[in-house]
Amino acid sequence: MATDIKYEELSVAQIKDTRSLVISKCSKGGYTLAQRLTVDEGGKKTNLYLKNSIQIDDENGLCNLRDALNLAMEKISKKN
Repeated sequence: MATDIKYEELSVAQIKDTRSLVISKCSKGGYTLAQRLTVDEGGKKTNLYLKNSIQIDDENGLCNLRDALNLAMEKISKKN
């Protein structure tokens, strides 16, 4: 019998008008970064998760992602 995989949403960042980056904890272990597209259908909002999410094995991987984002922001700030 297959076990359902469940995701616990940890954080969301709006990256475009209709898209968000969602970081979730996976019930099978690790974390997932996924793009979520929100579609407004006459006042009813529907969330669609796009294929090819990024899998991160553990908290150390999340810390490495944070460090990479911080470094990118530092480099962008220096250019401006």
